[in-house]
Amino acid sequence: MNPAYEFEFAVGETYENEKGAFSVLSIAKDDMVIRWADGEEIETSIEFQGRIQIRRQWEMTLQQEKAAAAKPIPKKAKSSKSNKQTPSAETENRSH
Repeated sequence: MNPAYEFEFAVGETYENEKGAFSVLSIAKDDMVIRWADGEEIETSIEFQGRIQIRRQWEMTLQQEKAAAAKPIPKKAKSSKSNKQTPSAETENRSH
């Protein structure tokens, strides 16, 4: 298997593929036995399931990047001209 595409599975851990979440029951050489929540068990190659996991991670990354790019950049609040300190009417009346 190409090291760039390796994905490490662990017995007892849960992963997900297109069929749903599955648990790894055993690993022997290049194959593993997995079980889905409905009880179905199969023997499958680690390489095949690993490629699925890598692709799913890649797809999720793309979705996150798309979502981040779609968010509008928040605009900075404009400083209002009313922030200038103007003398109050009471102060003005005193000076006249």
